[in-house]
Amino acid sequence: MIDLQRKIDIIAKLGGDTKLNRLSVKFYVFSILALIFFLRCASFISYYDPTTYKNLTELKPEVIFLYETFTTDSIDLEKIAQVRLRLAQVYEYEKGKGLCNKDTYEQIEIIQSMFERYVKDRLEKGKWTKEHFENVKTNMGEAFDIAIQTERLKNKNE
Repeated sequence: MIDLQRKIDIIAKLGGDTKLNRLSVKFYVFSILALIFFLRCASFISYYDPTTYKNLTELKPEVIFLYETFTTDSIDLEKIAQVRLRLAQVYEYEKGKGLCNKDTYEQIEIIQSMFERYVKDRLEKGKWTKEHFENVKTNMGEAFDIAIQTERLKNKNE
């Protein structure tokens, strides 16, 4: 009988205070909502992607070597189309990661715009001088470097 009374007292202490139960329920609901909010916000954090880094570091010299051919009389339209396609693929890959990757894909938009502007310049005005090529090379190199550095900053191992 004493054991039964003791169990009743314990149950009453645990479940008898409705104010305490309401606080516990509110705490658990708040905790769950906070966890959901945290997990949703965590999806906006962008992480280092070695594929992005590889794409950008490979594409930079490819574009610059193409531009170097703009100092000659002939122009390789097939190579321009190939680079244009690669830029579009890299852009779509980056944009597909969502808003958390906005800095990187916006920088690639800038690179695409510069690429198109320089191709148009070459097609309309003819072959480039060495000085003009060096200027374009510096500008495009810096645009790629910004995109590469943006991605590298996400690497927590550095």
